[in-house]
Amino acid sequence: MRGWILFQHELDPAIPEVPEVFRFQEAAGAMGIEMHVFQPHRFELVVGTGGDWAMKYQGQPVARPDFVICRTGAETDYFTLALLRHIERRGVRLVNGPATIETVADKLHTLQTLNRAGLPIPRTILGTFPIDIDLVERELGFPVIVKTLKGTRGAGVLKCEDRSQFEDLAGLLESADAKADFILQHYVRASHGRDVRVLVVGGRVVAAMERRSLTGGFKSNVSLGGVGVAYNPPQEMAELAVQAADVLELDITGIDILFDEDGYRICEANSAPGFQGLERATGMDVPTAILEWVASTQDAAREREPLPAESTALSDMVFGGRAGLRALTDRNTEFRRFASAVGLRMVATGIGALVQASFPRMLVDRRSPVGVGLRSLFEGRVASELNHLDDRAQERTLMVVLAVAIWAAVLPWLVGADAIVSGVLSVLALSFPVLFLLTAPAGRFGKSRRRTGARKGGGA
Repeated sequence: MRGWILFQHELDPAIPEVPEVFRFQEAAGAMGIEMHVFQPHRFELVVGTGGDWAMKYQGQPVARPDFVICRTGAETDYFTLALLRHIERRGVRLVNGPATIETVADKLHTLQTLNRAGLPIPRTILGTFPIDIDLVERELGFPVIVKTLKGTRGAGVLKCEDRSQFEDLAGLLESADAKADFILQHYVRASHGRDVRVLVVGGRVVAAMERRSLTGGFKSNVSLGGVGVAYNPPQEMAELAVQAADVLELDITGIDILFDEDGYRICEANSAPGFQGLERATGMDVPTAILEWVASTQDAAREREPLPAESTALSDMVFGGRAGLRALTDRNTEFRRFASAVGLRMVATGIGALVQASFPRMLVDRRSPVGVGLRSLFEGRVASELNHLDDRAQERTLMVVLAVAIWAAVLPWLVGADAIVSGVLSVLALSFPVLFLLTAPAGRFGKSRRRTGARKGGGA
């Protein structure tokens, strides 16, 4: 395989993102993938030359890659987007395409997209001039967070503690005639100085870390002096991160999630997430995980008719897509009739799935809605073993369960209960840690640590 990384700067190790580019090259070399790094603005972008490849970099022809990973993030400009569209139309796989990169580079556009999908975000106002301070106080209250529409690594973000401080900032911006594009956000107090970065690859949570401020400030970015610690996200948080990646159509993303009084809120999404702090916190080899997913899904990506995403595969199989479901709703305005129609279609889909499983491959129509949907779900499930298991958290849980079980086993004897009753209660108490181990995924303890160690050794 041959891959490209598009990166906007020279490969100067002093630039914070450059070590991550080197990590991709190291991981690719260990996997036998040919990886090149190119600066977008050094390509010759000529439109109207037909459908052939014929691309040049600094005047020299370059071989067609199998995939392209864009690491320009919030600094993605028009030329880079045009180049990505040019490459995409020539059939090259883009790991994060130009449309989603453009969406995510604009923080307000990202929040609008997530909000439209019903996902929780902080209440946000687009900054305008002159600034209506009464509107800000009424809708958001103080403190309030002020952000530029484009920014990374915590740059361009500040907190105004009260109305007076915000008036000073507004006056400064207006007197300087800055007219900057910015957004104002409700300050989520429950998440002061901490948030969670969740890395999602191919629709799966690969790793996560909780970022904490060491200075008592509200910013938790590791690049600004914060500390990252391994974090095992609860199911609700993990599902929220996956939903955000799906809505934004991001193959690879870092979703930043805030702790809220009632749950969680999505703060930001990143199309080229930094991962140095994440690797230090979790031990996860992020570039290898990403490249393993790219390699394992490359054959499916080459198909002329790409499979639908897992999130839409079931609706396509059962109802013929969202349009089919809406048509079903329009035809059945009474709930009982609608429920019956849905049930019949689900039964029919189930029979179709059983036919796919029972009949010989040559007799099965793999292009039918059921066949395409099943392949989408199956290939999405087995694409890559990327689930990052937090061994330390699981071992701590086991120790707590074991300690409680021993105490519960000894307690009946201490209170002088009947020997038979005490014996039965003790056996029941000690069965809990045994049950915990028996129901653990195979190799949960130790396997992930050995895999991490092996990757580190291979990278060296």
